[in-house]
Amino acid sequence: MSTIATEIRSFGAKPGWGDYGRQVRRVLVETSIVCGAVLSEMSFLDHLEELRKRLLRSIVAIVVAVVVCLTYAVNLIAFLRIPVDRVPDIHLVAIEATEIFSLYFKAAFLTGVCVAAPFVLWQAWQFISPGLYTHERRYAGPFLISTTAFFAMGAAFGFTVLLPLALRMIVSLAKPLDILVSMSTLSYFDFLTTIVLSMGIVFEIPPVIFVLSRIGLVSARLLARNFPYAVLVSFVVAAVITPTTDASSMLLVAMPMIALYAIGIVVALLFGRKRRVES
Repeated sequence: MSTIATEIRSFGAKPGWGDYGRQVRRVLVETSIVCGAVLSEMSFLDHLEELRKRLLRSIVAIVVAVVVCLTYAVNLIAFLRIPVDRVPDIHLVAIEATEIFSLYFKAAFLTGVCVAAPFVLWQAWQFISPGLYTHERRYAGPFLISTTAFFAMGAAFGFTVLLPLALRMIVSLAKPLDILVSMSTLSYFDFLTTIVLSMGIVFEIPPVIFVLSRIGLVSARLLARNFPYAVLVSFVVAAVITPTTDASSMLLVAMPMIALYAIGIVVALLFGRKRRVES
């Protein structure tokens, strides 16, 4: 992987505002360079085995966390329903016979994933670290601490800010139609899980860009050139996870993603540096 940064920058020097076909071809070439460099260090089967091991450990950690959280399911449900309880015009109802049973698991699953997130992030670092130089592996600590902190901040933002706003928006759209919103408990917890986990993942953008820019794998120029694609992806993701199809709810989700990507560009500009090749 010693030539990844150099190769990517050689493509990044080309004009970034050409037609769509030229942009797509350049992205494909850059991806091929990265994949080729990674695969040159280890065989394809070795990568699959390493990925299988890391995924298995992550799954075991999540399962253990979910089982532990099941013992506190009642308290977790009471806590997780606070946002909807503060919206007086929404009432949670159980529709299906098995809905209450599923509710316990969903509450434990969401909390278990959040609890196991630091271990999962550490496994992700362990998977990519063999492709890094020895002096670059010292970023393991900053990577784990920053990604864990930003995941927690993202989950908290989704739970305390984005979810209540989305619920109030649902009520505001229903009032002109004189419709009483009675929401299935499972649909609420599905929406809650999607918002919280999505925001936790989205908030990983700045710390990940920080580590990659310090190593020298990405640059502010590369990120800025692909800003239009980041905006497009943000709106696509927002359209998938929002409960309504109106533009306001999509903006509510897309704008934090775009803002975090922009912050990532500034982070790369301030802290990025060229990759140092070990002899």
